[in-house]
Amino acid sequence: METIANSRIVPVQEDLTLEDLRLSIQRGLEKMFRVDKKYAPGVTLELGEWGVLQNDGTVARPGATPVAETYLVFCGTERFDARATGQVTLLMNSNLIVKSSRFEPDSYAVGMALCVKNLGADAAHVSPASAGEFVCGKVLEVGNGYLVYEVFASQFKMA
Repeated sequence: METIANSRIVPVQEDLTLEDLRLSIQRGLEKMFRVDKKYAPGVTLELGEWGVLQNDGTVARPGATPVAETYLVFCGTERFDARATGQVTLLMNSNLIVKSSRFEPDSYAVGMALCVKNLGADAAHVSPASAGEFVCGKVLEVGNGYLVYEVFASQFKMA
């Protein structure tokens, strides 16, 4: 009779008990809608950043003006499977509450509307929204080095 040898056990390379502050989903995980989309040539996006779905179906980095087709990155281009398939996993049309260390340096307050736009550092993070910009969420908690915010399933233009 053959037994499983210890040499056949593969060690886990990451500590699954540690919270990853790039993106930690607090609520909505069981109902979130994940979609794999091809990323545009030369684009890199990581977990917790935001990508813009373009007309050709590819995902690009945000531009200087917020747009409605902006989605949270669940599995970015830094993953081996994304590099192999040329796709990134977006969270689309899902109401979520997330905790993240990926936000633009600014002053935040509970209830503040958030948008995603490139502020010059090629960032793909949330920042405070202004009038006339598309809103993707709102701040629920301001922590030391992190934000907890609600991600809206439907984005809208702020009045």
